[in-house]
Amino acid sequence: MPPSLLFDARLVLNKPTGIGQYIVSLLPHLLRQAPDWHFHLVRRADPWSGYGIAEWQAPNLTQHVSNVPHMSLQQHVYLPRLARQLGVNFIHYPHFDAPVWGRVPVVATIHDAKYLVHPEFFTNLNRLKRGYMRFCYAQSLQRATVMVDSHSTARDLCRLFDVALSQLAVIHLAADERFQPASTSAVQNLRTKYGLVGPLILNVGELRPHKNHLGLIQAYSRSQSQQTHDLVIIGQVYQDYTEPQQLVQRLGLAGRVHFLRDVPFADLITFYSAAELFVLVSFYEGFGLPILEAMACGVPVICSATTAAGEIAGEGGLTVDPSDALAIAQQIDMLLQNPALRQQWAAKGAQWRQRYTWQQTAQQTLVCYQTVIDNTKSHQ
Repeated sequence: MPPSLLFDARLVLNKPTGIGQYIVSLLPHLLRQAPDWHFHLVRRADPWSGYGIAEWQAPNLTQHVSNVPHMSLQQHVYLPRLARQLGVNFIHYPHFDAPVWGRVPVVATIHDAKYLVHPEFFTNLNRLKRGYMRFCYAQSLQRATVMVDSHSTARDLCRLFDVALSQLAVIHLAADERFQPASTSAVQNLRTKYGLVGPLILNVGELRPHKNHLGLIQAYSRSQSQQTHDLVIIGQVYQDYTEPQQLVQRLGLAGRVHFLRDVPFADLITFYSAAELFVLVSFYEGFGLPILEAMACGVPVICSATTAAGEIAGEGGLTVDPSDALAIAQQIDMLLQNPALRQQWAAKGAQWRQRYTWQQTAQQTLVCYQTVIDNTKSHQ
C-alpha cells in the first residue's frame, strides 16, 4: 500500500489568512513531489475563492468537505475517526490544537506562540479559553511530530514548555511563486481601480494589536512621507478592533491612510509592485510571509528586528525596533528620499528571498512525513 495521509485544510477560511496561504502554497508541491503518496484533503465548503483550492485536481488527491468548525472540540473526535475510516498513515494538522487523542499519528505545524508570548494583545480571550489553548499547545508538543516555521518560534516553545529544541523540525516557508514584479500597465490599472494617485507605502497583515499598526501609523505621521506618500494597509478586520482607524482620524490622516480588506489575490500581488516601500513592524511574527512576498516583487523592506521577522528578513531588509516610532519614521524617510539606496535594498531583498522556496519546504516536510511512517513501523 502506498503511503497516505489526511491533510486538514479547514483553516483555509472564507478570507485570506497566513495559515491559508501556507496550506495552498505547500500542498501543490507535496502533490508533485510525492506522486506515489495519496493525499486526502478535508476542507470547508466555502474556502476563499482567491486560493482556488476547491478546484484542485490531481491523481493522488481526494477532497472531502466538512462542516466541523476549525479549532473546535468536535474536531478532536472527527479527524481521528475520518482518518481511521480512510485508512491513512497519519494526519497533518496545520495549527497548535492538533487532534492527538486518537491512535492515528499526527504531524502538527505550529506557526507561532503569540497567544502565550503576548497575552496582553488578546484581551478578548477569557481564562477558560486561555487555559484550553495552553493545554492544546502542550498536548501537541507532547504527542505530535511538530514542525515550526522559524527558529524564533522554536525557541518560544522550548522556553514555554521545557521541550528540547531537537524535538522540533524548523522548516521555513516561502513566497508563493505568483509573487513577482507586475507590469506597468497592471500597476496603473490597480491605481485606477482603487482610486490611488500618489506613491505608496504598503503594509499587509490582519488588523490585530500585535501587528502594531498603531506604531506604523504613528511613525508615518512623524515622517516626511505623510506629505508625499499614501499609506495602504491591506488586512482583514479582527473582531471589534478599530484602534488603528481611530488613530488615523485623530491624527487627521483619513485622506492619506487607506484600509483595504477582501483584496483579490491578483490585486495583492500588484499592490506590492505598486509600492515604493513595504513596512511590517509587528511586535510578534511566527514567520512573516509578507516580508518575502514584498522582496519577491522587488520592493525594499523595513521590518521588525525582533521575533521571526528579523530572522526571515536577514540581510535582505532593513530592521528596526518596532516600539520606536521615531526610528521607524527615520528609516522610512531615509529610503524614500534616496532612490539609489531604495533600489539597492530592493535588489538585496530580491536576492535574499531566493534562499526560501516552497520546493525546499515540501522536501523537508516529506522527510518529516517519512520519519513518522518509519517510527510507526518500528513500533508495530
